[in-house]
Amino acid sequence: MSSEPLRPRVGPDAPAATPSATDRNDERHHDDPTALLEALGDEYTRAAVEAVLDQPRSGREVAAATDMSRPTAFRRLNALVDLGMLETEHRIDAAEGHHHKVYRPVVDSVAVTFDDGEITVVLESARPSGPHVEQSTPVPAND
Repeated sequence: MSSEPLRPRVGPDAPAATPSATDRNDERHHDDPTALLEALGDEYTRAAVEAVLDQPRSGREVAAATDMSRPTAFRRLNALVDLGMLETEHRIDAAEGHHHKVYRPVVDSVAVTFDDGEITVVLESARPSGPHVEQSTPVPAND
């Protein structure tokens, strides 16, 4: 497991409440297990998670990969960011100079326990977390 703690989003567009409290460097208890479980109960949310598991993708790429509308894809992706399941990074196209946001998972597993009438959700990750900027490398032309 990673030695870096999972970090919630910060800044003006961050959710009002921290999505989780860090217990160890690679594990955290989610503060709102009901919201997380409700979100994961939605087929579009699960499809959005599956679409970014193998590689970071933009909202447009997720919409295309899952056959959901762009607004639906962006709503589900942003909800997953707010819940602490995904984070965003910026991808820069060096050849074109364009940049856009991509989504990537920060959680490898979700464990749900029921104890004394209480639901606990633990998120675990071995993935590095934090700000990332991915630059695409232009491919030279064959001259």
